[in-house]
Amino acid sequence: MRLSRRRFMKAAAVAAAGLAVPQLLRAKDAPGGAKPNIVVILADDLGLGDLSCYNPKGKVPTPNLDKLASEGMRFTDAHTSAASCSPTRYGLITGRYSWRTRLQVGVLKHFEPPLIDKKRLTVASLLKQNGYATAGIGKWHLGWGWVAKAGKKLNRNSWNDKECENVDFTKPLTECPNDNGFDYYFGIGSSNNMQPYCYIENNKIVVPPATKKKRPVYDTESGAGLVSDDYVSENIDQVLWGKAKGWLDRHFKTTPKKPFFLYMPTSAIHRPCLATREFRGKSGAGLHGDKVVELDSIVGRLVADLKSKGCLDNTLILFTSDNGALPGDPEHALKNYARNDWGKQWDADKLLARKKEGSYRSWITYGHRTNGPYLGYKMTIYEGGHRVPFIVRWPGKVKPGVTSDEIVCTVDLMATVANILKVDLPSNSAEDSYSILPVLLGKKLAKPLREATIMIPWDAFKSVRQGPWKLILSNTSGGYSLKRKVDTLGQLYNLDDDPGETTNIYAKYPEKVKALTAIVKKYESEGRSAPPAKFAK
Repeated sequence: MRLSRRRFMKAAAVAAAGLAVPQLLRAKDAPGGAKPNIVVILADDLGLGDLSCYNPKGKVPTPNLDKLASEGMRFTDAHTSAASCSPTRYGLITGRYSWRTRLQVGVLKHFEPPLIDKKRLTVASLLKQNGYATAGIGKWHLGWGWVAKAGKKLNRNSWNDKECENVDFTKPLTECPNDNGFDYYFGIGSSNNMQPYCYIENNKIVVPPATKKKRPVYDTESGAGLVSDDYVSENIDQVLWGKAKGWLDRHFKTTPKKPFFLYMPTSAIHRPCLATREFRGKSGAGLHGDKVVELDSIVGRLVADLKSKGCLDNTLILFTSDNGALPGDPEHALKNYARNDWGKQWDADKLLARKKEGSYRSWITYGHRTNGPYLGYKMTIYEGGHRVPFIVRWPGKVKPGVTSDEIVCTVDLMATVANILKVDLPSNSAEDSYSILPVLLGKKLAKPLREATIMIPWDAFKSVRQGPWKLILSNTSGGYSLKRKVDTLGQLYNLDDDPGETTNIYAKYPEKVKALTAIVKKYESEGRSAPPAKFAK
């Protein structure tokens, strides 16, 4: 087939950028007609039990997210590829497990360089090549190209708070999300308790941070560093929502017929959990719960805005979290919650007494089970660390009010998008991504969608899930939010019989341990766990 000059030049440019094989990335119309708009909302540290559609006995009202679930599909066995932030975000954007990169433990440090190679195909670059306007608004935490001050040396692999003094915040960043397929990006560099405390727009710091961080006592969990004049922790998500709405307004004013991809990784619910005054005391679960209520409100406003623009019926909305939640509010935060008159209705002394019940694990704040019935929290390898809410609304394609117990993972976004666009992906992309489109469309599967799924905790070891079986290749929890150690080399659980992972049956089923271990080794040696994504017809 002959290419027009315009198409030839575009293809040549893509090839030169090393993103992918252009002829494999031409999309046909999505199932049923025009390409859908795609909105991905990635909450931070939101537990499955924080949504009342998952946890009716919970103490956090989430009417907007409940409505989203009632109008779409709610997954009950969805997982992040990691129980911490940066690894999950890498997997979601690239369709590849983060343990295939340099990041083997924890998350990226304050000033680490980008984890995503410029040449790697991402969800954003795939959609951009297929005619989408692409925007990312929120928390990135996948590395930036920070520039050191003249005569200074910046240690990019350090947790030292003083490294911020070596950064020239007036200089443009040498690498940013725009290099990974986003036409526009606005947000914060990492978590809201990590420096630098400032907003970034594309490759520039909006207001260079120059003031030594001073915060009210209830915000003492945030680290030291420099803060910009326009950065106030409790206002972050409202600022991000304003930027998202502004981008949508501009898009519909200038290119209303162009499909769009909006990636919204929120700052909520990451500590310090500081809701704006409007939402304080609106939950029965303290600071964490109030912040969930604020997030729910933002989701409601987003849906209403899409409806007012007339595009809601042709928009796929995916809502999930980057990992499970932590168990409750920090002790100092509870004390100062009352001290700063955030909500006189809370009896701080009574709430703090809960901690005397036992370990961090047993401290379920206000009787609200933030991760539902599952063991563990953020950073741990247990279900509470990586089993997350996962809701997809897509009118006309996804039946409303249905649930799915299919095992899915956040790395599956990439192949799913390729399937929707009916394009093939290059063999060096989306190595661990399976398309969940058949599940979304209600098709009956002859076998499970995923052969197996790998999850990692904060520490450098893996677990593998296949059917009801879950093998953990360590005798520990892998994260400091829950201390647990068993007396075998690894751990094996049957989640159908034991969803709370209470009984380790590693020694009882050596053949199952052997078979699941072989799967991990195969995925490691072959460089991929999913078959190449081929959907063009």
